[in-house]
Amino acid sequence: MQQIGIQSTYYKGTTCTVAWLPLDPALLRVGLYIKLDHSWMEHPFVRNVFTVSSPAEIAIIHKHRLTKIFYDPKLSHADVVASLTQPSAPVRAFDIDPETARDAEADERSILQEKQRQLQTALDHRKAIEDNSRAYEKATTEVSVVMAMANAGQADTLASAKRILQSMGKVIGQEPVLLSLVCAEGRAEPGQELAIQAMNVSALATLTAKTLGLSPEETEQVGMGGLFHNIGMNRVPLAVRLKTEEDLSPTEAKLLRMYPQLGKEILENMPGVAPEVIEIVYQHREYLDGTGYPKRLINGDIAKTARLVGTIAEYNQRVSDRRSPRYLSPSQALTYLYTKLRNKYGPDVIDPFIATVTVFPPGSFVELTDGSFGLVIKTNSQERLRPVIMLYEQNASHDQAAIIDLSRERSLSIERSLDPKTLPERVKTALLPTQLNGYLMTEK
Repeated sequence: MQQIGIQSTYYKGTTCTVAWLPLDPALLRVGLYIKLDHSWMEHPFVRNVFTVSSPAEIAIIHKHRLTKIFYDPKLSHADVVASLTQPSAPVRAFDIDPETARDAEADERSILQEKQRQLQTALDHRKAIEDNSRAYEKATTEVSVVMAMANAGQADTLASAKRILQSMGKVIGQEPVLLSLVCAEGRAEPGQELAIQAMNVSALATLTAKTLGLSPEETEQVGMGGLFHNIGMNRVPLAVRLKTEEDLSPTEAKLLRMYPQLGKEILENMPGVAPEVIEIVYQHREYLDGTGYPKRLINGDIAKTARLVGTIAEYNQRVSDRRSPRYLSPSQALTYLYTKLRNKYGPDVIDPFIATVTVFPPGSFVELTDGSFGLVIKTNSQERLRPVIMLYEQNASHDQAAIIDLSRERSLSIERSLDPKTLPERVKTALLPTQLNGYLMTEK
């Protein structure tokens, strides 16, 4: 048999130093924790990083001629590492017998099917987003028209708003799709910012109303309140609306804070609008501690439904524009709500909202327990802490991300959320959701 030598080299990771040592494929052994530095579609395995668990896996690696292999001695079985680095006899190439080769054929089919299943989950979700995005965009355009109708005092405004919410029922019923649509970036046309905010807040409020177990009537009122929550902004000068709160003069700040009052006045002139909807629009910027506006209401004077819509409006404002200095990633925005506003809007609305959108909403950059980076592309309603992610291995020589369903891949979990500003551009580019269009799996 061939005698093989081994070379030791250390590779520095982005956040920590990892002892990835290059490994000759002939030295593969069961128990080694390895990294395949090949693009995800070059091999049948679900992950690029894993512990070799059977001779059949070694045979599969040899079959696909995967040569760029590294191993981590700290995470590998100690006795196996010792046999390679401190051998009492010459290290010999792993021998693949006919029985192992046959087992490898069956194992490869099984592994490939699991990989296909996880990839297909992401591709199906992407297609569902594309299929529903037209309806969402159409509804947003119609919201712009409804806002103009309301400002003009047209009598059929309410009926048009109800038709929009009814048309969105199917999309709202697909929770993972809706969350991805709300978290999507770059859909705003000039002049449609208020309509998009209204659509997003209405959709998320309707979704959270179901988490709260509100009645159909209350759910409809919350959806309508979300749709009209910022209608008063149409009467605030654009120059004032575009400024951050820090840049507003005292006069401008006072003018901006009038928008809930202006919204209330608009809705009061619309026939048939429920008092509960007007209350939501009027009170959604009020805080339990009396520091909100426009009336500085406190505690029980503020409707719970208004506090819910206010919570979602705060969230949406922070995640809607990546160019804004106040931009936060979805998970960062939830952290902000929980730490800064939980006692202002109340845990009885903040907590159900976080439970609805999940701790890691679509668009969140995360770090995994193995140090790799990920982008959440789909929530899992049954296991909210284990979404579907695009995964970028540290120190990879390629830019293709893996697609991993954490509800099925139990060896990994999310360690923490990441600020997008701290990630290298190469990582963010590799994790662009649009890259999914380039994935195609074929039998090898």
